[in-house]
Amino acid sequence: MRFRMYLPAEAASSGSACREPIRLKAGLRTTEIMSRATLSLAAVLVGGVLAVSSTALAQSPPVVTFVASGEHSHSSARVTVDATREEGSTLTARLTSPSGGAETLNLDRDGRRHTWVGHLREAGTWRVEAILEGPDGRQTGEATVSLSAGEPTCSLSVSAPAERTDYIEAEITVNVCEAQATTGSIATRYIRVMQDGAQISGLDATDQCERTFILQGAGLYDAVAEVVDDRGMSATCSSNDVDVEALHARAWLTGDAAGGMTRSSREDIMDSPSSAPLGGVAIGITVPFDPGADSTTAFIARAAAGVAHNNWFGGAVDALFTRQTPGGFFGAGAGLWGIGDEDVADVALIAAGGLNLDRYYQAGQTQIYGELRLFAQHISELQDNYAAILGVRVNFRPTHDLRAR
Repeated sequence: MRFRMYLPAEAASSGSACREPIRLKAGLRTTEIMSRATLSLAAVLVGGVLAVSSTALAQSPPVVTFVASGEHSHSSARVTVDATREEGSTLTARLTSPSGGAETLNLDRDGRRHTWVGHLREAGTWRVEAILEGPDGRQTGEATVSLSAGEPTCSLSVSAPAERTDYIEAEITVNVCEAQATTGSIATRYIRVMQDGAQISGLDATDQCERTFILQGAGLYDAVAEVVDDRGMSATCSSNDVDVEALHARAWLTGDAAGGMTRSSREDIMDSPSSAPLGGVAIGITVPFDPGADSTTAFIARAAAGVAHNNWFGGAVDALFTRQTPGGFFGAGAGLWGIGDEDVADVALIAAGGLNLDRYYQAGQTQIYGELRLFAQHISELQDNYAAILGVRVNFRPTHDLRAR
């Protein structure tokens, strides 16, 4: 580097035609100047780098971002924590559920960003707190997300026969087809039917959302449905009570077939008294006093015809009062015996009893019974004037009808 210098005025007065520059070497002074300038510049640059480095490593409070994929429970969620960490610092994040349970999240780090992805299964407010601890102390940040339960909508309808329907055919129909999921879809449907508060049946209605149930008789029926969506959220609903009335038969026909033995003092037979086997059939009508009761008193009127070992052919007309129970019946009555044969005709006192071969209300559909008849004309000689028979009775009666009130 060179410097050009000009002499003062006396140099001009020497008569030089022009001013000649005097060339001087900078020497040590120039080098010293340059060295100082270089050092100053280096100091500025180093100071700037140190200042930048100091700023980049300074710890700052964590910034938390908490986002859910939906507004209902069982949504997926993403937590992002942005934080500048000093060497030796630690960053933790804790997730607290609406019910108070807490867990430490396993964060994935990418530079200053730390993330977690998972599911939020409860309804309510979820809270994330990030804690950064380092040489500069403890700093925190937090965020919350609120979710609603989003239960499915449960809906059902119930119908029962409004007209008289035979007990065997009477049904109650339950429909849960209108149930809907708030989000997603309905996964399962289940129906329970109650009678007078006790469950009598239950059916899966997932694939068939309308189901029918046999009515068990009179009473208050209620249907309860439970639906579950594909997130596992459930909802239940129930119907209003359906009052079902039982319409029992007030009377029914009966048919008897019987056989046995008769012994009587007969004037037309030399070897009196005589015994003879007998058999016959009868038709009658039964009238219960309380058609709907499990046990009741019933009146039976009956007409019969039969034959006794070729000695006579005749008939009988009877009236009895019986006690009908779920297990059978017993009773007593009176009747005219031997109608059509003047030598045999008599008034008979009757004692009867039987068992139900199948149980249903006052009388079984089929009964086995026995009767003992004592003849009034020779009531003082009972051992020689009686008839004993064993028979089968069929009750021609429907069980009962049902009708919803």
